[in-house]
This record gives sequence, structure tokens and C-alpha cells, in this order.
Amino acid sequence: MVFFCLLTVSMPDTATAGDSGAGTVSGKITVWKTKVSTQGTKSDKDVIVFLEDLNGKTWPLSDGETVQMDQKGLVFIPHVLPIQKGTTVRFLNNDTVEHNVYFLFEKTGDTIDIGTYPQNVSVDYTFKDAGDVIALCKLHLEMAAYIVVFDHPLFCLAEINEDTQTALYSLENVPPGKYILKTWHKKLKMKQRQAEITVEAGKVTPLDIVITKSKYIP
Repeated sequence: MVFFCLLTVSMPDTATAGDSGAGTVSGKITVWKTKVSTQGTKSDKDVIVFLEDLNGKTWPLSDGETVQMDQKGLVFIPHVLPIQKGTTVRFLNNDTVEHNVYFLFEKTGDTIDIGTYPQNVSVDYTFKDAGDVIALCKLHLEMAAYIVVFDHPLFCLAEINEDTQTALYSLENVPPGKYILKTWHKKLKMKQRQAEITVEAGKVTPLDIVITKSKYIP
């Protein structure tokens, strides 16, 4: 079985989702010369595929979107959460013990503690800056999750299959233009490091991706 990842992007101009004014980027992700474990809530199955815009566009903040990250069984669920800046994450506590949430912002090294709270209580936080954030719990040091914040909505989360060590991804409704495609994985890197692509209106840009350990990258 291969997992499929689909993204619908809100267009920044007059084009509408699914019309001929947008393009698609899609392909297969393959794990190379290593193996990814997909078992458990803190597994390594998650790969984020994203684009960097080379066209000088500016993207508005996420329009008040709220998504959830649970704390259950002494783990954060989901383990990896990609969002657009301006998105609010609601942290739930569905355990019978108190939980804490604090963030480590990898870009700056700053930390923010947003509180400790009991079962069935939630706390919201709006992420206003792009970058990688590690969510932690001061009361349970084994808990960690990754929140990857983007300036734009041009990203997609794919899940690697244990048996095939592959996944499929598809970024749809991408405005025409030039982009750099990259990946995020908590342990593996894109073998090509990055790929420059051109998206054309009404067309599919195919691109297969290989991810591997850093030591195997030239």
C-alpha cells in the first residue's frame, strides 16, 4: 500500500481551485539506502514536501484557521504538523494527568511556555512566524512533536509505507511560475538537496524524490 498526499492551495490571484490557471506537482518519494520505521505515534513516517516561491509573490496569513494537536497516552498527536503562519493550534489534554506545552523555536533558540493544564482543558497558540518549532512538555520529558510553519500554503504531508518504503505526493492548484521543491523529515534529507521546477497552467510537473541519511548525500 502506498499513501497519497493531496494539497489544495488557496490561490492568491483570480484563478480558482481546479481551473486551468493552476498547475500540479506530483511524484513518488523513495527512501534510499536506509529504512524508515512507521510504527507508533512517534514514528519516522512523515515527510513534508514544500515549494519555495521564486516569483516574488506575497501570501496572506492563514485566514483564521484552527487545527488541533492532542496530548494522549503521553504523546503529542500528530507527531508532525505542517501549518501556514497565522494558523492557531489548539492543544488538547485527553490524558488523566496534567500536561504542559512549551516551544523551542529552532531558528532563534527562543522558548515559550504556554501553560500547564489538566484533563479536558485546551490552550490555543497562534504561530505568526515561519520556521521549525519543537513542542515539548516540561512534565513528561519524553514527549515531543514537530510543528513546521510556512509563509505560504504550498506544502503537503506524506506518509511513508513500511513495506514499500515509498509514498506518493501531489501539490495541486499551484500558481504558474518557478519554484524550488524541498522536503522536511526529522532524520532524512532530500538526496537532490533541492530541485528547481517550472509549473505551467493546466499541466502536471512530475518529480520523483529520494530521501536518505546525510552521509549518503554527495
